[in-house]
Amino acid sequence: MKYNTIIFVPHAKAKFRKVTVSTRFLSVIAGSAALVLLAAVTFGWAFLSSTRRDRQYLQVLADNARLKSTSAALHGRLQGLSRQLSDFESRTRRLSIVAGLADSGRTGAGGPLAMNASASPLDERSAFVRSRLNALESQFARREVLVSSMPTVAPVRGLLNSGFGSRRDPITGQGAFHPGLDISTRRREPVLATASGTVIRSGWAGDYGRAVEIDHGNGYRTVYGHLDANLVREGQRVSRGERVGLVGSTGRSTGPHLHYEVRQGDRLLNPLEYILDAK
Repeated sequence: MKYNTIIFVPHAKAKFRKVTVSTRFLSVIAGSAALVLLAAVTFGWAFLSSTRRDRQYLQVLADNARLKSTSAALHGRLQGLSRQLSDFESRTRRLSIVAGLADSGRTGAGGPLAMNASASPLDERSAFVRSRLNALESQFARREVLVSSMPTVAPVRGLLNSGFGSRRDPITGQGAFHPGLDISTRRREPVLATASGTVIRSGWAGDYGRAVEIDHGNGYRTVYGHLDANLVREGQRVSRGERVGLVGSTGRSTGPHLHYEVRQGDRLLNPLEYILDAK
């Protein structure tokens, strides 16, 4: 068996010490030290890995808690949106009835809504409400044009002394058909357009004297006769309630008054059936 001598050299003046050990013993010591070192490294790595996993686990728990909180908040908002959509759907259906649109369920103007297979119920309901609102907007725009063309206000305030239809002619005394209303009032009282439209005649018009005629669209026209003065010109766009002339007694007239007519195409209409603010 081989032996090895280990000599210890002290710093102070002292005797040298030497130890004789066998090679096998040194090998055992070296192997043991290597095992201890390996065990220490392994334990350290395991400890660090465990600590990292613990941190990751805690992070996952925190993320899960945040996700649950966010999910709950989102769920609450979705429920709120669903309630709002239900309210909007109910309102659009009521407005559709008022506007004269058929309530055929969740259909658009061109038929059933084309929905993507992946669309959510909220997407479908939103698309339904959007399509109905677009249809309502178009319908009310058409109604607005129609209403604006209807002569629904009085052209002047005064005394109605001759209505629409048969009457005795104030000049000849004979029976005659009266195509409009005669409203007596003060001379030079402002005469108002009874609906929005375009002036198609402004000037002298025979028995009507000075007169204004307005085309309101949808076939409706109004005539204002016996004016003392015309305040608009042909081709001018006027709005409901805008001044178009002043009351006079020009043409075939027996005194200051306004002769007012409503026509639709070639038909003469009774203006009293359209004036909504008559008193």
